[in-house]
Amino acid sequence: MGEKRILMVVSPNRFNDRQYEICRRLFESKGYSLSVASIEKGVAMGQTGMTIPVDIALKDVKTYDYDAFVFLGGEGTKILFDDESARKLAKDAKYKTLAASDSAVALLALSGAVEEKKVTGPPELSGWILKGKAYYTGEPMRIDDKLITIKGPEMTEQMVNAVIKTIEKG
Repeated sequence: MGEKRILMVVSPNRFNDRQYEICRRLFESKGYSLSVASIEKGVAMGQTGMTIPVDIALKDVKTYDYDAFVFLGGEGTKILFDDESARKLAKDAKYKTLAASDSAVALLALSGAVEEKKVTGPPELSGWILKGKAYYTGEPMRIDDKLITIKGPEMTEQMVNAVIKTIEKG
């Protein structure tokens, strides 16, 4: 079967570092290999000042190298909305296990990755989700096939568990 590989996508600054910590802890406890991508390789800084290594630039990511993609939210996520490589990755990853939390759901909508899917996210971003031709549910968490979205960071643990379950199903 081989080792499962997960790519977490974060903004270069002001990503939700608490959410990052939860994701890393839970994925690594299952023995998954975890990499972090952002606009540039190097270091990213979270909302509370935590710094993390960025293993790969978004433009260099090959979707076939990973089993799942997790786009984390946070105050700085909007910087990814206009980033061509972030949009391309989101669109290319839609055939894999794909998860997004809070504001990152809008990035998936902008990329076309959620078209005809049922998704959730913050109510203030529901217009963007609808423009992405998705169905906005407003639920705390929504799973539509291999797409997992959460409304806010309080559902991070449930999102990670859903990603794990989806990967395990194959």
